[in-house]
Amino acid sequence: MKILVDDSIDVKGVEKIPLYIEWKSGKLRVSEIDRRSYFSLNKKSAIVLPTFDELNDIVSKLVPVKIFLPSRPFSFLKDELTFLSSLIDGISIIEEKMDAVTLSLFLNSGISIDNDIVFAKSTTTYLLFSDLSFLRKNDVISERKASMIITKMINIVKFGFGRTVVKSMWSLKNAISSIIEEIDKPSSIILRYSGREKTVESITKEFSKKFGSRVSSDFMNPALASIYGHDTLTITVISEEKNG
Repeated sequence: MKILVDDSIDVKGVEKIPLYIEWKSGKLRVSEIDRRSYFSLNKKSAIVLPTFDELNDIVSKLVPVKIFLPSRPFSFLKDELTFLSSLIDGISIIEEKMDAVTLSLFLNSGISIDNDIVFAKSTTTYLLFSDLSFLRKNDVISERKASMIITKMINIVKFGFGRTVVKSMWSLKNAISSIIEEIDKPSSIILRYSGREKTVESITKEFSKKFGSRVSSDFMNPALASIYGHDTLTITVISEEKNG
């Protein structure tokens, strides 16, 4: 049984469905883009999906195959895969109750695939600096209760076990304090950012003061930046109590 993910999932040694970034009237594959140059040069981009023929060619060679998708996959990609699975036997589509960052960390962890639900339940990702209208457009958050969100404040979008919650805070300091207060067990903290490097550095220092060496940061996957918006930050909290 082969495992297949898409290019929004940063995992080593697993075959991937190509996603492309529109770039200067052309397209580049996400997995081949240098992150630093991408985020310094490109603020407005869109994801281009593979053609159905390309997708069919990749998947048909791997059957039987399990295709792991995050809880908010690219909807048209999911539609194409579902249609493809109706034509070809041996394709299992597994939409995990994890965001793409968490799914990447899970697949890289070496933990048995059978423990996906345990991992998902003990992991939470927070998104900061997002444009809520942009997230609604990309189906990251729903229109439901949108009028209750104070859009001029710092909004925390919280992803946990397939659920998405939005909280509005009065300031970035309050937002960071709120996230830190929710971490009540020994945890690893992983930051992924697509801009605001100086701000991210100061946020990383705040978490490092509290959690020491268990904090790490790196660039965000460009495919995620196209969904969440550039200049955003994800803070993923993995409980070490349940995941060893």
